[in-house]
Amino acid sequence: MSEQLEILRSRIDEIDSEILNLLNLRMSLAIQIGCTKAAQDKPTIDWQRERAILEKLSGLNTGPLRDSTLRAVFREIFSGSRSLQQPLTVAYLGPPGTHTHEAALHYFGESIDFKPCGSLRMTFKELAVGRAHFAVVPIENSVEGSIRETLDLLLESNEKICGELGREIRHSLANQSGEIQDVKRVMSHPQALAQCREWLSSHLPDVGLEETLSTARAAERALKDKEVAAVAGEKAATFMGLRVVQRDIQDSPDNVTKFLVLGQTSAPPSGNDRTSLVFWVKNRPGALSGVLEIIAGFGIDLTKIESRPQKGSSAWEYAFFVDLMGHYEESTIKACLTQMEKKAIRIKILGSYPIEDRAQCCPNHD
Repeated sequence: MSEQLEILRSRIDEIDSEILNLLNLRMSLAIQIGCTKAAQDKPTIDWQRERAILEKLSGLNTGPLRDSTLRAVFREIFSGSRSLQQPLTVAYLGPPGTHTHEAALHYFGESIDFKPCGSLRMTFKELAVGRAHFAVVPIENSVEGSIRETLDLLLESNEKICGELGREIRHSLANQSGEIQDVKRVMSHPQALAQCREWLSSHLPDVGLEETLSTARAAERALKDKEVAAVAGEKAATFMGLRVVQRDIQDSPDNVTKFLVLGQTSAPPSGNDRTSLVFWVKNRPGALSGVLEIIAGFGIDLTKIESRPQKGSSAWEYAFFVDLMGHYEESTIKACLTQMEKKAIRIKILGSYPIEDRAQCCPNHD
């Protein structure tokens, strides 16, 4: 080993010690801040403050540290700080290894108590009854569209959307042997099967497809049955002991799923927000267009509209989900909602939350 290498490594060791001391100092200050927040009855997580820190540090960063690395490091620092201020529990559609689990880890960091749930309904319930502080659920896929069950549960829920994030979804086919000739059945979540429909029909045309509650559940089934292959994320499949038959079997190269973060309250205005709401109108000509004209009249960008059948009512009656650019505390959105209430039977605000930059939520686009 050269003398120069020894000198450089020695310097790195010194810097690592300095970083460790500074991190512990920062955590000590975070504990004091947590006590102050508790005394003033303020929430533990201050998303606006965290975003401001990241933006400031990103502007100060002169490299060679990549911006994505900077954000990943501080995401874990924030996570550790929160856990010292107050233990937080986040519910998600489990078991561990699902894409929802990976999304929750990306959003909250590792220093959180994550609670896997067997279904979307159970995930919502954990938050509703207070056994979780937040919940992470999938809402929409760029290929297959909205997750209908999530939309229906949002109608029933009193909790608020307080965040969003998108994650690139890459599917692999995995089984015990890693050989395609051993595959007699393919299992996965219905959304995952749909996102790989063309590949599966082309390469396994005579193999039956079976739906499971999650991709991780499908991997568990494959572990118990050598004839079963699972469509799942490669990381989760290999971690559970399966071998990859084929990587990247999703039909679209730009396969992104959007996830929602749910909590007890919406996030405060950030300057770049989205408001999600649902409204109902009378079943008569012009009722829907009358509400949409109000939104257009205020010059508000309507980024999404989708209808769902209204359960428990007459046939062909619908609830309309819309996403608006802006925060419901902003004067323009407030005025718009006031006018909408005159035309709609009912309006339910699902939440206002910061829009996540695609470059931050999808690492491959960094």
